[in-house]
Amino acid sequence: MPKNKLILFLSILLLISAVILGYVAVLYWKGGVNNYEPPKQTYASSRDQARADLLNLSKAVEAYFIVNMNYPRTLEQLQPAFLDRIGNDPASGAPYVYTLSGTNGAGHYRISVPDPKLYNAEDLSIEDGTLHEK
Repeated sequence: MPKNKLILFLSILLLISAVILGYVAVLYWKGGVNNYEPPKQTYASSRDQARADLLNLSKAVEAYFIVNMNYPRTLEQLQPAFLDRIGNDPASGAPYVYTLSGTNGAGHYRISVPDPKLYNAEDLSIEDGTLHEK
């Protein structure tokens, strides 16, 4: 009788060990750099980042206007005197859209995200220093 219990105990122990070893093997096989997916940003944090970027770009455009008495033709003209770098839209990775209307660079400017639908919005932009969200 004790010999049967010992064989049963060793069988159960061997089965549990095999299950644990199989689980570890699956984790090892699925792990690794090739299967790593970085966490995705949520819309809320991306939207907050886009708002902050738009406000910073607007401040730099206004500072450029004060110094040069006209708005820059492109956002790249803000570097390096007014901004170290011009970031991209956090949701799409594309550059922000900058448009200038008026004559000789003294009209109105608009900076917007390339695709507002990524933020569940119709419009996410800043015009002449005023943020617009619809």
